[in-house]
Amino acid sequence: MNLKQSALGAAVTAALAMGAAAPAFAYVYAASGLSISNLTITPVGITNTVSRFDFSLTNTATLNGVSAINTATCGGTPTFQPGGANNCTAAIGSMDAAATNAPGSTVLRANNQSTGGEFTFLGPIAGANYSNSDSQIVTAELVNLGSPTNTHNIAEALLNSATSAQSVSNIQSITGLVITFVVTGGEGGGFNLNFDADPDLIAAIVGEPQGNYSAQANLTATFSLQQNTGGTGFVSWSPQGTAANDCNVGGGVTCLETADTQDLNLSLGTTANNTTVTNAPNYDPNILALTHFGINIRGLTIGTWTLTLAETKSDQVSRQAIPEPGVLALMGLGLVGLFATSRRKLS
Repeated sequence: MNLKQSALGAAVTAALAMGAAAPAFAYVYAASGLSISNLTITPVGITNTVSRFDFSLTNTATLNGVSAINTATCGGTPTFQPGGANNCTAAIGSMDAAATNAPGSTVLRANNQSTGGEFTFLGPIAGANYSNSDSQIVTAELVNLGSPTNTHNIAEALLNSATSAQSVSNIQSITGLVITFVVTGGEGGGFNLNFDADPDLIAAIVGEPQGNYSAQANLTATFSLQQNTGGTGFVSWSPQGTAANDCNVGGGVTCLETADTQDLNLSLGTTANNTTVTNAPNYDPNILALTHFGINIRGLTIGTWTLTLAETKSDQVSRQAIPEPGVLALMGLGLVGLFATSRRKLS
């Protein structure tokens, strides 16, 4: 009996030892970040009044099913317009949703944590589990006349031993415009919209034992202009870094891309162990490396319009380790031994 119990103990010990023999630093990781700088909207041949603008920022983070969220909003009318008033502070960083760290995260993101002019990727860290997101409108042209709009947002998650995580960072600006005069002749009145951007995405699964894993990073950035009264004009632009014109238009409005240097609407992911995917060749997680984007919108007519700018970063990661066949075999031997021992005791 003692010999059988010793054999059983040895089998269980060996199984545990094999299970613990996985690589010391194995992880599932995903992150997505976007910085937009020098965003300007220049009227061409039109006079317009901002009837209302609103900014909203939302950061969420979840780790093993437990979530946290932080938000920030402000809005009104530009103070540089007659009678204008809003509750956005003119100081830099006035539109700032606090960094969100999911409960249980062992590494925490500081609010507006940045390196080299861009929100910092914390990256893979041995033994850590975390999920976080952050967003900030650093300056806004509608609040500080003459200051281009600059934004940052990021979502990041890492699993070393936890089973699932996801995070989302969202920045949205919605602006009501009243177009009061349109130049006749030529190409008509409209806007020139220009900005610089640096998108960074990464998904990685490294050194994990046999199992089921996934890592995905997502990025969307969309600009839309919709006519509410006076016609049915609209423009929707989602830059995709292609030579084709990515504008969708209707109601007599025209839109021409003047610069579209990278894809700002993409998802990348992996389910294979020991793989890392990025939006190369421009991927550099902690250094601001901006490229230019722009469109010319023409053919606007008298009426009210709504301009919406929305950018969202998100990631999802999951891990489910499966014991190696040798571990299962040894555990099976241990269970057989337990069963045989219990049968003999009963007999």
